[in-house]
Amino acid sequence: MRLYRLKYGIFAVGIVVLSLFGLSACLMPLRAVITADVTQGPAPLRVVFDPSKSTGNITGFLLDFGDGTTYLGEDVSLPISHVYENPGSYTATLTVWNANGRESADSLDITVEYPELSANLQADVTRGFVPLRVTFDPSQSKGAITSFSLDFGDGNVYTHGIAANPSRTEGLYCAENPHGVLGDPITHVYEEPGTYRAVLTVHDRWGRSARDSVEVTVEPSNLRAILNASPQTGYAPLEVTFDLSKSLGEIEGFVLDFGDGESVEGLPHDLADPIRHTYRDPGTYTATLTVRDVHGAEDSHSVVINALYPPLAAVLSAQPTSGAAPLEVTFDISKSEGPILYFVLDFGDGDMVNGIDITYAIIHTYSQPGTYTATLTVVDIYGRSDAATVEIRAQ
Repeated sequence: MRLYRLKYGIFAVGIVVLSLFGLSACLMPLRAVITADVTQGPAPLRVVFDPSKSTGNITGFLLDFGDGTTYLGEDVSLPISHVYENPGSYTATLTVWNANGRESADSLDITVEYPELSANLQADVTRGFVPLRVTFDPSQSKGAITSFSLDFGDGNVYTHGIAANPSRTEGLYCAENPHGVLGDPITHVYEEPGTYRAVLTVHDRWGRSARDSVEVTVEPSNLRAILNASPQTGYAPLEVTFDLSKSLGEIEGFVLDFGDGESVEGLPHDLADPIRHTYRDPGTYTATLTVRDVHGAEDSHSVVINALYPPLAAVLSAQPTSGAAPLEVTFDISKSEGPILYFVLDFGDGDMVNGIDITYAIIHTYSQPGTYTATLTVVDIYGRSDAATVEIRAQ
Protein backbone atom coordinates (compact mmCIF):
# COMPACT_ATOMS: atom_id res chain seq x y z
CA MET A 1 0.00 0.00 0.00
CA ARG A 2 2.93 2.42 0.69
CA LEU A 3 4.54 1.65 -2.65
CA TYR A 4 1.36 2.52 -4.42
CA ARG A 5 1.06 5.75 -2.57
CA LEU A 6 4.68 6.65 -3.35
CA LYS A 7 4.14 6.11 -7.00
CA TYR A 8 0.96 8.03 -6.89
CA GLY A 9 2.66 10.85 -5.09
CA ILE A 10 5.45 11.06 -7.69
CA PHE A 11 2.86 11.06 -10.46
CA ALA A 12 0.91 13.83 -8.79
CA VAL A 13 4.00 16.01 -8.41
CA GLY A 14 4.77 15.60 -12.12
CA ILE A 15 1.33 16.75 -13.01
CA VAL A 16 1.67 19.82 -10.85
CA VAL A 17 5.05 20.77 -12.40
CA LEU A 18 3.79 20.41 -15.90
CA SER A 19 0.72 22.42 -15.11
CA LEU A 20 2.77 25.21 -13.64
CA PHE A 21 5.08 25.28 -16.72
CA GLY A 22 2.16 25.52 -19.13
CA LEU A 23 0.53 28.15 -17.04
CA SER A 24 3.77 30.13 -16.99
CA ALA A 25 3.96 30.04 -20.77
CA CYS A 26 0.37 31.17 -21.08
CA LEU A 27 0.97 33.94 -18.59
CA MET A 28 4.10 35.39 -20.44
CA PRO A 29 3.30 38.98 -21.44
CA LEU A 30 2.51 39.75 -25.08
CA ARG A 31 5.35 41.89 -26.35
CA ALA A 32 6.43 42.93 -29.85
CA VAL A 33 10.19 43.25 -30.34
CA ILE A 34 11.66 44.21 -33.74
CA THR A 35 15.38 44.38 -34.61
CA ALA A 36 17.24 44.75 -37.90
CA ASP A 37 20.67 43.89 -39.28
CA VAL A 38 21.14 47.49 -40.51
CA THR A 39 19.27 50.68 -39.77
CA GLN A 40 21.20 53.11 -41.96
CA GLY A 41 22.79 53.04 -45.40
CA PRO A 42 22.61 54.26 -49.00
CA ALA A 43 19.68 53.48 -51.28
CA PRO A 44 18.75 50.93 -52.40
CA LEU A 45 19.04 49.63 -48.80
CA ARG A 46 18.25 46.00 -48.05
CA VAL A 47 17.17 45.48 -44.43
CA VAL A 48 16.58 42.11 -42.77
CA PHE A 49 14.08 42.47 -39.90
CA ASP A 50 14.02 40.00 -36.99
CA PRO A 51 10.74 39.73 -35.02
CA SER A 52 11.78 36.50 -33.24
CA LYS A 53 12.41 38.13 -29.86
CA SER A 54 8.72 38.97 -29.53
CA THR A 55 6.99 37.09 -26.65
CA GLY A 56 3.54 35.82 -25.77
CA ASN A 57 1.12 33.43 -27.38
CA ILE A 58 1.38 35.21 -30.77
CA THR A 59 -1.10 34.14 -33.41
CA GLY A 60 -0.26 36.74 -36.05
CA PHE A 61 1.67 39.90 -36.83
CA LEU A 62 1.90 42.82 -39.25
CA LEU A 63 5.18 44.52 -40.19
CA ASP A 64 4.65 47.98 -41.65
CA PHE A 65 7.93 49.02 -43.33
CA GLY A 66 6.98 52.70 -43.28
CA ASP A 67 7.33 53.20 -47.03
CA GLY A 68 3.79 52.24 -47.98
CA THR A 69 4.35 48.46 -47.98
CA THR A 70 3.53 45.88 -45.30
CA TYR A 71 4.06 42.22 -44.50
CA LEU A 72 1.42 40.03 -42.81
CA GLY A 73 2.49 36.76 -41.18
CA GLU A 74 2.01 34.26 -38.34
CA ASP A 75 5.47 32.86 -37.59
CA VAL A 76 7.66 35.44 -35.87
CA SER A 77 10.64 33.08 -35.87
CA LEU A 78 11.40 33.81 -39.54
CA PRO A 79 13.44 36.86 -40.70
CA ILE A 80 11.82 39.28 -43.16
CA SER A 81 13.81 41.05 -45.87
CA HIS A 82 12.83 44.38 -47.40
CA VAL A 83 14.50 46.84 -49.81
CA TYR A 84 14.09 50.60 -49.38
CA GLU A 85 14.46 51.96 -52.91
CA ASN A 86 14.47 55.68 -52.16
CA PRO A 87 16.34 57.85 -49.66
CA GLY A 88 14.38 59.01 -46.62
CA SER A 89 13.60 58.38 -42.95
CA TYR A 90 11.24 55.47 -42.33
CA THR A 91 9.66 54.01 -39.21
CA ALA A 92 9.17 50.25 -39.39
CA THR A 93 6.43 49.08 -36.98
CA LEU A 94 5.83 45.50 -35.85
CA THR A 95 2.37 44.76 -34.42
CA VAL A 96 1.71 41.32 -32.87
CA TRP A 97 -1.53 39.88 -31.46
CA ASN A 98 -2.81 36.78 -29.68
CA ALA A 99 -5.97 34.71 -29.82
CA ASN A 100 -7.71 36.99 -27.31
CA GLY A 101 -7.28 40.03 -29.58
CA ARG A 102 -4.65 41.66 -27.47
CA GLU A 103 -1.94 43.57 -29.41
CA SER A 104 1.57 44.87 -28.88
CA ALA A 105 3.72 47.06 -31.11
CA ASP A 106 7.38 47.99 -31.47
CA SER A 107 9.05 50.41 -33.88
CA LEU A 108 12.46 50.89 -35.44
CA ASP A 109 13.76 53.94 -37.35
CA ILE A 110 15.46 53.30 -40.69
CA THR A 111 17.54 56.01 -42.36
CA VAL A 112 18.12 55.58 -46.10
CA GLU A 113 20.75 57.92 -47.51
CA TYR A 114 21.38 59.09 -51.02
CA PRO A 115 24.04 56.89 -52.66
CA GLU A 116 27.26 58.43 -53.88
CA LEU A 117 26.91 60.18 -57.25
CA SER A 118 30.07 61.07 -59.15
CA ALA A 119 30.98 61.62 -62.78
CA ASN A 120 34.27 60.25 -64.07
CA LEU A 121 35.37 60.95 -67.63
CA GLN A 122 38.46 59.37 -69.19
CA ALA A 123 39.89 59.87 -72.70
CA ASP A 124 42.37 57.67 -74.55
CA VAL A 125 44.13 60.74 -76.02
CA THR A 126 43.95 64.39 -74.99
CA ARG A 127 46.32 65.92 -77.54
CA GLY A 128 46.97 65.29 -81.22
CA PHE A 129 46.76 66.54 -84.75
CA VAL A 130 43.56 67.31 -86.62
CA PRO A 131 41.46 65.32 -87.36
CA LEU A 132 41.78 63.90 -83.84
CA ARG A 133 39.79 60.79 -82.92
CA VAL A 134 39.13 60.57 -79.17
CA THR A 135 37.46 57.69 -77.36
CA PHE A 136 35.78 58.78 -74.12
CA ASP A 137 35.07 56.35 -71.27
CA PRO A 138 32.44 57.42 -68.69
CA SER A 139 32.07 53.94 -67.17
CA GLN A 140 33.89 54.73 -63.92
CA SER A 141 31.15 57.14 -62.87
CA LYS A 142 29.23 56.01 -59.80
CA GLY A 143 25.65 56.25 -58.62
CA ALA A 144 22.10 55.24 -59.49
CA ILE A 145 22.63 56.75 -62.94
CA THR A 146 19.74 56.70 -65.37
CA SER A 147 20.94 59.15 -68.03
CA PHE A 148 23.94 61.19 -69.05
CA SER A 149 25.13 63.70 -71.62
CA LEU A 150 28.59 64.21 -73.06
CA ASP A 151 29.23 67.66 -74.50
CA PHE A 152 32.34 67.39 -76.68
CA GLY A 153 32.91 71.14 -76.54
CA ASP A 154 32.79 71.67 -80.31
CA GLY A 155 29.03 72.06 -80.63
CA ASN A 156 28.27 68.34 -80.63
CA VAL A 157 26.53 66.59 -77.73
CA TYR A 158 25.87 62.90 -77.09
CA THR A 159 23.00 61.87 -74.79
CA HIS A 160 21.88 58.48 -73.51
CA GLY A 161 19.51 56.97 -70.93
CA ILE A 162 16.11 57.74 -69.44
CA ALA A 163 15.08 60.98 -67.81
CA ALA A 164 15.27 61.12 -64.03
CA ASN A 165 12.04 59.95 -62.41
CA PRO A 166 11.97 59.21 -58.71
CA SER A 167 9.02 56.83 -59.13
CA ARG A 168 10.94 54.49 -61.41
CA THR A 169 12.76 51.46 -60.09
CA GLU A 170 13.76 49.79 -63.34
CA GLY A 171 16.94 50.96 -64.98
CA LEU A 172 18.54 51.53 -61.59
CA TYR A 173 22.32 51.43 -61.58
CA CYS A 174 23.91 51.59 -58.17
CA ALA A 175 27.52 52.09 -57.12
CA GLU A 176 28.13 48.34 -57.05
CA ASN A 177 27.27 48.14 -60.76
CA PRO A 178 28.33 51.45 -62.26
CA HIS A 179 28.59 50.31 -65.87
CA GLY A 180 24.85 50.17 -66.72
CA VAL A 181 23.96 52.97 -69.12
CA LEU A 182 27.62 54.05 -69.10
CA GLY A 183 29.08 50.75 -70.26
CA ASP A 184 29.99 51.64 -73.86
CA PRO A 185 32.83 54.01 -74.85
CA ILE A 186 31.95 56.99 -77.06
CA THR A 187 34.18 57.98 -79.98
CA HIS A 188 34.28 61.51 -81.38
CA VAL A 189 36.40 63.13 -84.10
CA TYR A 190 37.53 66.74 -83.69
CA GLU A 191 37.72 68.20 -87.20
CA GLU A 192 39.17 71.64 -86.40
CA PRO A 193 42.23 72.75 -84.43
CA GLY A 194 41.55 74.22 -81.00
CA THR A 195 41.29 73.51 -77.30
CA TYR A 196 38.05 71.84 -76.26
CA ARG A 197 36.58 70.91 -72.88
CA ALA A 198 34.52 67.74 -73.00
CA VAL A 199 31.98 67.72 -70.15
CA LEU A 200 30.22 64.61 -68.84
CA THR A 201 27.00 65.22 -66.89
CA VAL A 202 25.37 62.24 -65.16
CA HIS A 203 21.84 62.23 -63.71
CA ASP A 204 20.49 59.82 -61.12
CA ARG A 205 16.93 58.63 -60.60
CA TRP A 206 16.28 61.32 -58.00
CA GLY A 207 17.14 64.23 -60.31
CA ARG A 208 20.61 64.88 -58.92
CA SER A 209 23.53 65.51 -61.28
CA ALA A 210 27.32 65.44 -61.22
CA ARG A 211 29.95 66.58 -63.73
CA ASP A 212 33.47 65.82 -64.82
CA SER A 213 35.49 67.20 -67.71
CA VAL A 214 38.55 66.52 -69.84
CA GLU A 215 40.47 69.10 -71.87
CA VAL A 216 41.37 68.06 -75.41
CA THR A 217 43.93 69.98 -77.48
CA VAL A 218 43.71 69.57 -81.24
CA GLU A 219 46.72 70.87 -83.11
CA PRO A 220 46.96 71.77 -86.79
CA SER A 221 48.17 68.79 -88.73
CA ASN A 222 51.91 68.64 -89.46
CA LEU A 223 51.15 66.34 -92.36
CA ARG A 224 52.51 67.63 -95.67
CA ALA A 225 52.76 65.96 -99.04
CA ILE A 226 55.76 67.12 -101.11
CA LEU A 227 56.09 65.88 -104.68
CA ASN A 228 58.94 66.62 -107.06
CA ALA A 229 59.19 65.39 -110.67
CA SER A 230 61.95 65.37 -113.26
CA PRO A 231 61.61 66.12 -116.07
CA GLN A 232 58.27 67.88 -116.08
CA THR A 233 58.39 68.59 -119.81
CA GLY A 234 59.59 66.44 -122.69
CA TYR A 235 58.64 64.48 -125.76
CA ALA A 236 56.35 61.50 -125.44
CA PRO A 237 56.94 58.78 -124.55
CA LEU A 238 58.23 60.68 -121.52
CA GLU A 239 59.77 58.87 -118.55
CA VAL A 240 59.39 60.90 -115.35
CA THR A 241 61.07 60.24 -112.00
CA PHE A 242 58.98 61.24 -108.99
CA ASP A 243 60.54 62.07 -105.59
CA LEU A 244 58.23 61.68 -102.57
CA SER A 245 60.93 61.61 -99.89
CA LYS A 246 60.51 65.21 -98.69
CA SER A 247 56.96 64.57 -97.41
CA LEU A 248 56.40 65.26 -93.68
CA GLY A 249 54.33 63.86 -90.82
CA GLU A 250 53.43 60.54 -89.20
CA ILE A 251 52.65 59.06 -92.59
CA GLU A 252 50.81 55.76 -92.65
CA GLY A 253 50.48 55.39 -96.42
CA PHE A 254 50.26 57.25 -99.72
CA VAL A 255 48.76 57.18 -103.20
CA LEU A 256 50.51 58.65 -106.25
CA ASP A 257 48.06 59.29 -109.07
CA PHE A 258 49.96 59.89 -112.31
CA GLY A 259 47.00 61.62 -113.93
CA ASP A 260 46.85 59.31 -116.93
CA GLY A 261 44.60 56.67 -115.41
CA GLU A 262 47.40 54.88 -113.57
CA SER A 263 48.39 55.14 -109.91
CA VAL A 264 50.49 53.44 -107.26
CA GLU A 265 50.05 52.98 -103.51
CA GLY A 266 52.73 52.58 -100.90
CA LEU A 267 53.72 52.46 -97.24
CA PRO A 268 55.96 54.89 -95.34
CA HIS A 269 59.19 53.07 -96.16
CA ASP A 270 58.37 53.36 -99.88
CA LEU A 271 58.61 57.15 -99.72
CA ALA A 272 62.40 57.01 -99.78
CA ASP A 273 62.59 55.34 -103.18
CA PRO A 274 62.02 57.29 -106.41
CA ILE A 275 59.10 56.17 -108.54
CA ARG A 276 59.42 56.14 -112.35
CA HIS A 277 56.52 56.37 -114.73
CA THR A 278 56.30 56.70 -118.52
CA TYR A 279 53.72 58.94 -120.18
CA ARG A 280 53.24 57.25 -123.53
CA ASP A 281 50.86 59.74 -125.12
CA PRO A 282 51.33 63.47 -125.54
CA GLY A 283 49.25 65.63 -123.24
CA THR A 284 49.19 67.67 -120.05
CA TYR A 285 48.89 65.54 -116.91
CA THR A 286 48.46 66.43 -113.26
CA ALA A 287 50.28 63.99 -110.99
CA THR A 288 48.97 64.10 -107.41
CA LEU A 289 50.55 62.68 -104.26
CA THR A 290 48.13 62.10 -101.37
CA VAL A 291 49.56 61.10 -97.99
CA ARG A 292 47.55 60.06 -94.93
CA ASP A 293 48.77 59.95 -91.35
CA VAL A 294 48.05 57.66 -88.44
CA HIS A 295 45.27 60.01 -87.28
CA GLY A 296 43.36 59.72 -90.56
CA ALA A 297 44.35 63.16 -91.85
CA GLU A 298 45.26 63.62 -95.53
CA ASP A 299 47.29 66.12 -97.51
CA SER A 300 47.94 66.38 -101.25
CA HIS A 301 50.45 67.97 -103.60
CA SER A 302 50.34 68.06 -107.39
CA VAL A 303 52.76 68.73 -110.23
CA VAL A 304 51.98 69.24 -113.92
CA ILE A 305 53.65 67.04 -116.50
CA ASN A 306 53.76 68.16 -120.14
CA ALA A 307 54.34 65.29 -122.54
CA LEU A 308 54.93 66.94 -125.92
CA TYR A 309 54.37 65.54 -129.37
CA PRO A 310 57.73 64.36 -130.72
CA PRO A 311 59.01 66.00 -133.93
CA LEU A 312 57.65 64.57 -137.17
CA ALA A 313 59.46 65.27 -140.47
CA ALA A 314 59.29 63.68 -143.87
CA VAL A 315 62.72 63.78 -145.58
CA LEU A 316 62.99 62.66 -149.22
CA SER A 317 66.04 62.56 -151.46
CA ALA A 318 66.54 61.02 -154.93
CA GLN A 319 69.51 59.96 -157.06
CA PRO A 320 69.66 60.91 -159.86
CA THR A 321 67.05 63.63 -160.21
CA SER A 322 67.46 63.95 -164.00
CA GLY A 323 68.51 61.84 -166.95
CA ALA A 324 67.42 60.14 -170.13
CA ALA A 325 64.29 58.02 -170.08
CA PRO A 326 63.90 55.32 -169.10
CA LEU A 327 65.35 56.81 -165.90
CA GLU A 328 65.97 54.63 -162.84
CA VAL A 329 65.85 56.66 -159.63
CA THR A 330 66.75 55.56 -156.10
CA PHE A 331 64.71 57.27 -153.38
CA ASP A 332 66.02 57.58 -149.82
CA ILE A 333 63.42 58.20 -147.06
CA SER A 334 65.58 57.02 -144.14
CA LYS A 335 66.28 60.52 -142.86
CA SER A 336 62.60 61.00 -141.95
CA GLU A 337 62.05 61.24 -138.19
CA GLY A 338 59.30 60.75 -135.66
CA PRO A 339 57.27 57.84 -134.33
CA ILE A 340 56.30 56.94 -137.90
CA LEU A 341 53.52 54.43 -138.26
CA TYR A 342 53.64 54.18 -142.07
CA PHE A 343 54.57 56.10 -145.21
CA VAL A 344 53.29 56.64 -148.75
CA LEU A 345 55.66 57.50 -151.64
CA ASP A 346 53.83 58.83 -154.70
CA PHE A 347 56.25 58.85 -157.66
CA GLY A 348 54.16 61.40 -159.54
CA ASP A 349 53.73 59.25 -162.67
CA GLY A 350 50.67 57.36 -161.44
CA ASP A 351 52.62 54.81 -159.42
CA MET A 352 53.09 54.80 -155.66
CA VAL A 353 54.32 52.57 -152.86
CA ASN A 354 53.59 52.40 -149.11
CA GLY A 355 55.16 50.67 -146.17
CA ILE A 356 56.22 50.83 -142.55
CA ASP A 357 60.00 50.50 -142.80
CA ILE A 358 61.78 53.68 -143.83
CA THR A 359 65.27 52.19 -143.69
CA TYR A 360 65.18 50.61 -147.14
CA ALA A 361 65.98 52.46 -150.38
CA ILE A 362 63.18 52.49 -152.94
CA ILE A 363 63.97 52.20 -156.67
CA HIS A 364 61.58 53.41 -159.35
CA THR A 365 61.93 53.71 -163.12
CA TYR A 366 60.37 56.58 -165.06
CA SER A 367 59.63 55.07 -168.48
CA GLN A 368 58.48 58.18 -170.29
CA PRO A 369 60.15 61.54 -170.60
CA GLY A 370 58.65 64.22 -168.41
CA THR A 371 58.91 66.23 -165.24
CA TYR A 372 57.55 64.45 -162.21
CA THR A 373 57.02 65.48 -158.57
CA ALA A 374 57.66 62.61 -156.17
CA THR A 375 55.90 63.09 -152.79
CA LEU A 376 56.69 61.31 -149.53
CA THR A 377 53.96 61.41 -146.84
CA VAL A 378 54.68 60.01 -143.36
CA VAL A 379 52.00 59.38 -140.71
CA ASP A 380 52.92 58.95 -137.02
CA ILE A 381 51.34 56.90 -134.25
CA TYR A 382 49.29 59.91 -133.16
CA GLY A 383 47.68 60.40 -136.60
CA ARG A 384 49.76 63.41 -137.57
CA SER A 385 51.32 63.63 -141.05
CA ASP A 386 54.12 65.44 -142.84
CA ALA A 387 55.17 65.52 -146.49
CA ALA A 388 58.26 66.21 -148.58
CA THR A 389 58.76 66.39 -152.38
CA VAL A 390 61.50 66.13 -154.95
CA GLU A 391 61.37 66.92 -158.69
CA ILE A 392 62.47 64.31 -161.23
CA ARG A 393 63.18 65.14 -164.91
CA ALA A 394 63.22 62.27 -167.39
CA GLN A 395 64.43 63.47 -170.84
